[in-house]
Amino acid sequence: MRLLFASFLQLSPRIKRKGSVNKAATLSLLFLFAQPLSAQSTELYGLEFFESPPKNISIHNSYSNAYQRSYPVISLELPVNAGANLKRISLSQINGTERWKWRGKDLSVYSGFYNMRKRGEKGLASIQFNNESGITEIVFTPSIKPGQIVSVVIPSINPKQGVYEWSASFYPESPSLLPSQTLGPVLRLDVYRSNIRF
Repeated sequence: MRLLFASFLQLSPRIKRKGSVNKAATLSLLFLFAQPLSAQSTELYGLEFFESPPKNISIHNSYSNAYQRSYPVISLELPVNAGANLKRISLSQINGTERWKWRGKDLSVYSGFYNMRKRGEKGLASIQFNNESGITEIVFTPSIKPGQIVSVVIPSINPKQGVYEWSASFYPESPSLLPSQTLGPVLRLDVYRSNIRF
């Protein structure tokens, strides 16, 4: 879009010099550049970007004791003008006393922001691990559409007590090459020592 607008700025002085005859051409070009492009993602060198990236991203965990079975929930909103569907979330752990123990099955997804009473529907998301890079990916099937607010529940086992943080990246659905990432906020969970007395 910026490249197109820059091209128009270069053309407009030439049009003005030719007088009032080309006013219609100027208006036609303005109309062309004013057309909404939010229905499609921005593409550069075969890689796709969100027009407006996911927002209001958060992570919650109702169970915060060490070694406890838990169900962390990642919530986000994909803006109406996102320009592309959201296909996957990538999580890279950047802090913590040990690797977070995500479980590899039974993820569920529900509509709306975090609600500890909701369980969601299974089969709408899967989780993939890359042991070499330490990156965890959540893949939505079908992908999340612009305008949707979703929460994905990821069964886990809380690790040792400590502060755990992840950098989050978001990937649009792309029919071409590997889509480009949109960086999100750092997600944080606190795990506390178990209250069990000996």
